Amino acid sequence: MKTSAFHLLSLAGLAVSALAASVPALAHDGYFYGRTHYGRPYFAYPGQRVVIVRPPVFVDRPVVVYRPGPVYYAPAPAYYAAPAPVYYAQPWGTIGGAIAGAAIGSIAGDGRPGAIAAGSVIGAVVGGGLAR
Repeated sequence: MKTSAFHLLSLAGLAVSALAASVPALAHDGYFYGRTHYGRPYFAYPGQRVVIVRPPVFVDRPVVVYRPGPVYYAPAPAYYAAPAPVYYAQPWGTIGGAIAGAAIGSIAGDGRPGAIAAGSVIGAVVGGGLAR
């Protein structure tokens, strides 16, 4: 920064500081010392302040009454039918039918393995159907 610019900025800062310090001296506190105030003479001095005190006025506040709001009831609870019972197939009928079919196939087929296998499958199907 050049020296002349620094001097100029310093001078401007000093002028602003002086103006800011003198602003409270310009306040007049509402007294114009004999000058006109809104077109009429205003003669008042700071030592002669007039205070007008009015008696307090008590007014009852208006009472506002609101009617109560509507009453809302909760909707009736929804009831659902119980779920249908689930019947799980018991393995005892299938096992018993397979054993009985194997015994019948063994007797009817004279101990041949094919007759025993066919009898056990047929007995398992029939026994599983009867268990339900």
